[in-house]
Amino acid sequence: MEYDNYDDMYDEDMLQDMMAQYGDYEFDDVEEYGRIPFKELINNCVIPTLSQASHSLFPIYLMCFVFKSTLYLGGSDSKGESFMPSWFPHLTSAIFGGMALYSIFEKNIVYILVCGVLGYVILLMSYRSCRSYSGAVMSLFIVTFIVLCELVLVQRKDWHNVRGAQIILSMKLIGLAFDISSEKTDMPRADSYLGYVFCVGTVIFGPWTSYHDYTIAVHQNITKGFSFGWLLKVIRSIILTIVCLTVSTCLTQWLILDSGEKWLVAYRDAQSFRFSHYFICFVAETSATLAGLGFTEVVWGLTVSKPQNIELPRSLVDVVTNWNLPMHYWLKNYVFLVVQPYGVVIAVFLTYAASSLLHGLNFQFAAVLFSLGFYTYVESVFRSKLSRIFNACIGTRKCKEECAHDYKYTHPCVILTNLIFGALSMFHLAYLGLMFDNSANSEEGYDMYHTLEKWSSLSYASHWIVLGTYIFAVLI
Repeated sequence: MEYDNYDDMYDEDMLQDMMAQYGDYEFDDVEEYGRIPFKELINNCVIPTLSQASHSLFPIYLMCFVFKSTLYLGGSDSKGESFMPSWFPHLTSAIFGGMALYSIFEKNIVYILVCGVLGYVILLMSYRSCRSYSGAVMSLFIVTFIVLCELVLVQRKDWHNVRGAQIILSMKLIGLAFDISSEKTDMPRADSYLGYVFCVGTVIFGPWTSYHDYTIAVHQNITKGFSFGWLLKVIRSIILTIVCLTVSTCLTQWLILDSGEKWLVAYRDAQSFRFSHYFICFVAETSATLAGLGFTEVVWGLTVSKPQNIELPRSLVDVVTNWNLPMHYWLKNYVFLVVQPYGVVIAVFLTYAASSLLHGLNFQFAAVLFSLGFYTYVESVFRSKLSRIFNACIGTRKCKEECAHDYKYTHPCVILTNLIFGALSMFHLAYLGLMFDNSANSEEGYDMYHTLEKWSSLSYASHWIVLGTYIFAVLI
């Protein structure tokens, strides 16, 4: 339920360097706004970008693979019990995770380590004194830690750099604390805790996984080893990683030039941002799968994002849901459902507030997330009313096969209506994603003026449309 670029989860220094590198190239005999030949695009953007990405990602992928291999080669007996000491898999996970963190963040790793260690102390104290409030206590600690680092303790650029890993760590700590509060899990030992929060497969790019899923993955790595399905999942994720990085960094700017119509340029910039998010999501899928996470009894099915449901959406609700599936699940279970007894509107507001706070004290993210929260609320109310009035399958979510509506999703008018709402969602995405660009301020985050300037250039059109929709929805 976030509108972040996992990227912005990550500051994406690596990706920004790639884009900056492309921007510095000079092409002979090309006019300022001309489109360079496709061959030059391949040689001067695609190949350098993929080369730099592979240089950065290969060590992390290798550590994930070695972690999984180490556990499997450790062996197990006929009952599935490992020959290794119980602490070995978890400390191996934590050590490889620490190495991966250092390879990306270097000295800034200290902020992640301090939060992780303090988190265990807080968790242990709350477990012993007031277990039922462990979730609330951990949430308060995380909020305090983020605010102090954001405003006092850490330089803005350094904090922006580690923010992605901090988001994943915060989600793990809060989720674990609430699971302990509800007695879904018991207080973990120090070794299993460290293995979970610093798991090499998820510590940098995510995705968020529950403590329960982590412990299952460790056991499966010991007993099940490798499979053809695992290999196919890794290859698929790597291919999609390459495609999304190429589209985000090279193709969007090449297909739609700066001299184009302003709404087309806005769509281009927003789409570039979205594909950089997909890139990070598929990197997360790859690293987690290489580390042995995401296995079910049937298939390796870890999915972080569904780009097809975002690029061609039925509704903004679909976009929010499919943007980051693990985070959506986390926000739903550890924020929305916890607050829902106090009212749906309050629950929706606090869910977006939690997502915004996880991303830091940043006006840009807050503006986009709260706008998105209002947009989805208005869309849900409006389309729900239309669905009842016309007795048709035109709600924000697709109806089940045997729904009670007279006009099913195959009716021409229903298809046309849903297509119109889908096109409107694409319009809103272009508007909301416009300010996530590649400007110099991106390394430290954007301020209020940047956001308002971007939206002002489009006359706040999207906000006015949603406001008009809300008024109309109230009247009908």
